[in-house]
Amino acid sequence: MSREARGRRRSGSLYRNGAACTTQIRGEIRGKLHAETIVVGGGVIGCAIAYELASRGKEVILIERARIASETSSAAAGMLAADSETFHTTVMSMLAYESRKRLHQQKEQLELLSGIEIGLQQSGFITPFRNEAEMKKYSDSRRSTVLPTEQIWWDHSKLQREAPWISKETFGALYRASESELLPVNLARAYAGAAQTMGAKVIEGVQNVSLIADSSGIQGVETSIGRLTCKHVVVAAGLQGGEILKQVGLNLPTLPVKGEIAAIQFAKHDADYRPDKTVYADNVYIVPKANGEVWIGATSLPGRSDREVTVEGIQKLLASAAGWVPGIQQAQFIRAWAGVRPSTPDGLPYLGACKCVPGLYTAFGHYRNGILLSAITGSLMADLIAGHSSEELGIDELRPERLSRKEIMQ
Repeated sequence: MSREARGRRRSGSLYRNGAACTTQIRGEIRGKLHAETIVVGGGVIGCAIAYELASRGKEVILIERARIASETSSAAAGMLAADSETFHTTVMSMLAYESRKRLHQQKEQLELLSGIEIGLQQSGFITPFRNEAEMKKYSDSRRSTVLPTEQIWWDHSKLQREAPWISKETFGALYRASESELLPVNLARAYAGAAQTMGAKVIEGVQNVSLIADSSGIQGVETSIGRLTCKHVVVAAGLQGGEILKQVGLNLPTLPVKGEIAAIQFAKHDADYRPDKTVYADNVYIVPKANGEVWIGATSLPGRSDREVTVEGIQKLLASAAGWVPGIQQAQFIRAWAGVRPSTPDGLPYLGACKCVPGLYTAFGHYRNGILLSAITGSLMADLIAGHSSEELGIDELRPERLSRKEIMQ
């Protein structure tokens, strides 16, 4: 760590060797319950916003009801799939590309300031097909993709040379070299740790958050640790975001979508069977991680908000994965977990200023792209708080009250 960075590090550092230091942070912040901006929600989105604001020299407090990255961010696979993901709006596609680029640019500083490696790897993604008809069906389904993607076609021979671990029955695959992935919890914690190094306050275990607003706008939040006053509040609380906004008369609905993930590991003598690129298939994704594990996901269960791992779900994932990478059948099963993603009725996140409550902003509803869109979301929210408009930033389609104006909600 540089001398400048060491000088900025506070005694109540959020993470020391990966362990949270919540008690010290609380003790440090009591008696100074004011900041220019309060960010509600300690997932990757909230942490990225706190990091961006702190990097611009702004005073910020981040509050999280449990632990940093303990909710949706902990269930993500960490794919930066700007090319592989299907986006149906230009704004989302452009934000995905820009955010992936920013994450690569931020890597060095995040790891330097936080002391946490985010496990960023760029080995490319492959989307495999069993036959020509399957490939054509996929191509037809992608015609609505608004921006061209960077990809090349690998026929059967090329695929077997470049990915000898894939099933011999595979017809061919699309390869996207710019795609990358990382360790999602590490990313969120790195954002939080780096933000604190630059002066932000991060407090975990903050319950019962209530917005305080009057006719002139937002005044702060009432919480289990007392009242925190501010000029701006950013609600980045995922599935809880909608409930918090109801306190000020805003209806921003979110739909829970449960997903399950399994982690496996290959023995050293089976290293030749371990994929070295992410497999992004229509029925499963297989992601080799920097920690030596391979993550397999994900089921998609709309309307489910429990975090229980089911035998049926994991069996389905492992069977689908082994169909593409047969060596998975010899790998060691490590663990499985589940999480819930926040979706919105139109598939777009609530990102922007709430016009009916001055000083109140929202940044949630990213569904399956929270990790990918974290960097650009942090930058955009900092720009909005600095006075830029959604129209100026090109994100008016994502404004929080858009559904009410379209009379989608009753």
